[in-house]
Amino acid sequence: MKKFVSLAVAAVALCGAATVSAQEVTYVEDCSQGLLYNRNADNWFLTVEGGANMLFSSYDKEAAFKNRIGSQAALYVGKWVSPIFGFRFGANWVMPKGATNAHGTFVVPNQGPIKRGVYNEKFMGIGPEFDVMINLTNWWAGYNPNRVYNAVVHAGAGGYFTMHRAYKGRDLKWRSAHDAVMFFAAGLQNNFRVSSHVQLFLDLQAQLNDFSRANGIVSVQAGLTYNFGKSDWNCPVTAVCPTWKYTDAEGDALVARLASADAKIKDLQAQLDACLKRTPKTEVVNCEGIATVYYPINVYTLTNRERIILKSVAEVMKENPNKKYILTGWADNYTGTDAINTRLRNQRVDGVKKYLLKCGVSESQLDARIDANNLTDFGVKGAPLDRAVTIKEAQ
Repeated sequence: MKKFVSLAVAAVALCGAATVSAQEVTYVEDCSQGLLYNRNADNWFLTVEGGANMLFSSYDKEAAFKNRIGSQAALYVGKWVSPIFGFRFGANWVMPKGATNAHGTFVVPNQGPIKRGVYNEKFMGIGPEFDVMINLTNWWAGYNPNRVYNAVVHAGAGGYFTMHRAYKGRDLKWRSAHDAVMFFAAGLQNNFRVSSHVQLFLDLQAQLNDFSRANGIVSVQAGLTYNFGKSDWNCPVTAVCPTWKYTDAEGDALVARLASADAKIKDLQAQLDACLKRTPKTEVVNCEGIATVYYPINVYTLTNRERIILKSVAEVMKENPNKKYILTGWADNYTGTDAINTRLRNQRVDGVKKYLLKCGVSESQLDARIDANNLTDFGVKGAPLDRAVTIKEAQ
């Protein structure tokens, strides 16, 4: 058997050397193997948006519809860490309208009551906001730099410093209301690609600033995003061997080598047949490990390649419904803090478990856990081998 393997490797090396000597190998990107992370300076963007909003609080239903339509605008700077995950931070400006009681700070001056004890209100707020962003289209359908439409959900928090219209002497001006409002925000941003650097979008957003009364603002805004510098993502580079057009002399030489190789193959086949007739030794092999899913540093999401592997694992599990399996999340202890590594271990093993459940595996078959040790202990150079989720059959 060793002779057979050695001759096979030699034959491949001989053919490969001949091909390279005739024409150079070319290298192309292969996105089927996943994506590469960009530099920290890449994938930054600037977003500006504006539109209309509507205030929802205790007395707003008493106001006429036209007196409830306010305005809103925002300016953000953000970065996409991957094609799926990103963040943004910036300033948010609102001018909501509605209704309030007679003691409200934001009552519109010089207007009579809507009804007894209820008045129109109007105020202005400006303050910071931070959002986390997830590109649902890239997550569910895979990354495509030329896709026209992308659905992006965002959620975060911020605050307003409020102002109201008030008199100081005879002057009616915007003045500080000495009131700060914290809020939580979430929305769906519908992005439409204009070019590699420009996107137009329609943002549907809700802000909640009082959980006990469900007070908040709902808005519809249009906007523009400009991507700075590099805005796409690279794929791993693979070698492509060119088609080799043989000359007559090269063809004759190849035929001669093939004839010689054919004779050697026949001899090796005879040796193999003789080996197969021998009585094999019985050995007990421990094959409790089914599969291992590896991750890049600080990543816990599954690529299409890992999903294909897990689909096969799920089929094996479903064919053995009485067996239980142990899923263990790992992270290397050479990089990151203990808190970050613990979070990564949990996120990785939870992601694998959820995908197996999605493939039809019974939850009773799965035991998800984490291990704070290194998977391999090969040292810092072997750290990539410690960023994984292992799948084993429970004993």
